Amino acid sequence: MKLKNFIRKNKGVLLICIIFIILFIGTTILMSLTQRQLLIDANKESLQILASEKALHINTFLENQKEKQVIISSVGVFKEAVLYPNDTAKIETAKKRIEELKDIIPGISILNNEGIVVIADIDLPGTDYGQLPYFIEKRQDITFTNYYDPLRKKDYYAVGGPIYDRIEKNKVIGVIAFDVELDKISVLMKETLDRGENEEVYLIDETGLLLSGSKYIGEGNKNGVLIQEVESDGTIECLEHLKKYGRNESVEEHTEEVLQYTNYMGDEVYGAHAYVPSIMGCVIAEKSVDEITTFSLMDSIKNIFKKEVNNE
Repeated sequence: MKLKNFIRKNKGVLLICIIFIILFIGTTILMSLTQRQLLIDANKESLQILASEKALHINTFLENQKEKQVIISSVGVFKEAVLYPNDTAKIETAKKRIEELKDIIPGISILNNEGIVVIADIDLPGTDYGQLPYFIEKRQDITFTNYYDPLRKKDYYAVGGPIYDRIEKNKVIGVIAFDVELDKISVLMKETLDRGENEEVYLIDETGLLLSGSKYIGEGNKNGVLIQEVESDGTIECLEHLKKYGRNESVEEHTEEVLQYTNYMGDEVYGAHAYVPSIMGCVIAEKSVDEITTFSLMDSIKNIFKKEVNNE
């Protein structure tokens, strides 16, 4: 009876209290959702920055390899060797130069225009690469071809391009190539990267083949390199967009959407991508959706109360 009388006498105040509580809960939920979205947006932006920075590192690294190819293709003794493959003295001189350079530029091979090895650090003279697309299509650009060497038990990029004649500057007289360990790509991807448990950044080629080590995949010491084919909405979109640029074209500045999709490990992630035109490849940066979106209502309430206490 007393309670009824109390309610009857103070129903105005109680109504105000109820309204206040409802407003407080509504405001708290709204702030929680707002903070959650801000957190998601911040993580998406961070992923795009990460993908773009890593792509810049990889593009710079590949451009440096192209410069090396241009430099060694201009070495006189190599030009002489490809022009006069039966001259023992010229071949021996070229061998010595390859030996001198092998610590900084390993796996140098000099081939004629038909794809036959004239002299090399690793390959045997006479080895025929004439069936490779580079020779069939009579290309004259610098290319990157990935392969696994069973003798050295390592993955490599073969960086190959033309050797030009000394006198007729536009005349191609042969091809010179050298090896770059794919492990160097994996190292670049890991540098200055403090990855969370559910965060990954990796490089794929135009077929979706993994070119940098994955922390999720292990087969011997390869970590998925040249083994794992990656297919997801993120990789498909990146490779589709890249087709319009071309292998040696610079990619225009434009904003890419950070997508939510299931990645190659079957995890739901947010993923950003950036382009590596030299190899028609993509850098993909991903982070678990759960890791980004786990921001509970209680966390928000705690933060609100902390702010209230600090204000007081």
